[in-house]
Amino acid sequence: MPLRQSWEDMAVDIWGPRTGKTTCRAIPAIVAAPGPTLVTSVKGDIVDATRDIRATRGQVWAFDPQHILGPEQGMWWNPLRAVATITDARRLGEHFASAEREPGVSRDAFFDSSSEELVANLLLAAAVSGRDILAACRWAVSPRDDEPAELLREHGYDLPADAVAGVVNMPDKTRGGIYAGAQKMLMCLTEPTVTAWVTPPTRGGVLEFDPAAFVASTDVLYLLSQSGPGSPAPLVAALTDAVLRAGELRARTCPGRRLDPPLLSVLDEAANICRLRQLPALYSFYGSHGLPIITILQSYPQGVDVWGREGMRKLWSAANVRTYGGGVADPDWLEELSKLIGEHDVTTRSTSSSGSGWGQRSVSHATRRQRILDVADLHALPRGRMVVYASGAPPALARTAPWQTGPYAAAIRVSIARWDPHERTDWALTTDAPPEPTS
Repeated sequence: MPLRQSWEDMAVDIWGPRTGKTTCRAIPAIVAAPGPTLVTSVKGDIVDATRDIRATRGQVWAFDPQHILGPEQGMWWNPLRAVATITDARRLGEHFASAEREPGVSRDAFFDSSSEELVANLLLAAAVSGRDILAACRWAVSPRDDEPAELLREHGYDLPADAVAGVVNMPDKTRGGIYAGAQKMLMCLTEPTVTAWVTPPTRGGVLEFDPAAFVASTDVLYLLSQSGPGSPAPLVAALTDAVLRAGELRARTCPGRRLDPPLLSVLDEAANICRLRQLPALYSFYGSHGLPIITILQSYPQGVDVWGREGMRKLWSAANVRTYGGGVADPDWLEELSKLIGEHDVTTRSTSSSGSGWGQRSVSHATRRQRILDVADLHALPRGRMVVYASGAPPALARTAPWQTGPYAAAIRVSIARWDPHERTDWALTTDAPPEPTS
């Protein structure tokens, strides 16, 4: 019996490396989505496989500051266009703060918070004065420059202006520490190949991406980045958040306050390149607004590193559909999965004899409880199998459905042949596409 996820279900997929999550989860969802679709990834293969199918429904947008797909640039996006309040600026600034924080490193209550607030105020100053985002980067390396405070005051933002002026007038060591934190958060904006994607183009043919128009279309947006120093991951997270926010605003004006067709977001490698701080909270209500999200992680601890223990637990618990595709070696988390799957009765038979030789023989039966799948079973889950935890239903061991067996297989192969630089036309022969079990 086929298992299907609805267009209002929120999903969290935890699949270890090379277990087929792209083949069996991401690609089938992208090509089946009836409305606007947002996709994050660290590789171009997901784009190669789906872009031709999506091009028949709408425009293909690719935000690719690291040129993972190639040197071409067909779009740019202004992160400051939607910044009109200090709340907007803080929401944008938190993506820079979240991306630069290393997993496991404790947060400094004073300096980290002060640097993040400074970044928000600098972004607001740039936005209200009609400048681009590079202005905030320039101010961050000029600790004694009071221009942002003056601009904020001119536009009626007295408290943010006072906050900037207060930092400028702090003792040298304190001011230097706060500004150093702000510089680190905005580090990705020092790379010209990155900033070309978030500042007005110097040549023609580069279209400005409008999140509000996108969520009213059937277009697809691919956001590509790799992690590491200077990574544009903060911009990937910021653009993702801008699209989600635009979808939420549009849903409020639609019948039933639900976006139709829905906006699907496939957040592959979310913990590495799309660290949305508010994601666990969004999971509690986005499904009912027609804003389904599939968040794909490589392990549960990876999510804990980004959202904290309680945040990751909230994200996992709020998902209507939770899948485990194998390849994880965390015994504590696998023990939790095993408990959720539950136990079943196992009957054992024993025989005993009285006396010796041909004495009387008796047979007894006993029933005991046993885990359906224990930790070792889950750790060794074979390719082509996944465990599905869906709200209102018992856990199920399911056979995966790779795109090679789906209705778009022929079109996907054509798309790969056209766009993959190695002209790999049949993913069924690669390690990323697990063979289907025969039983």
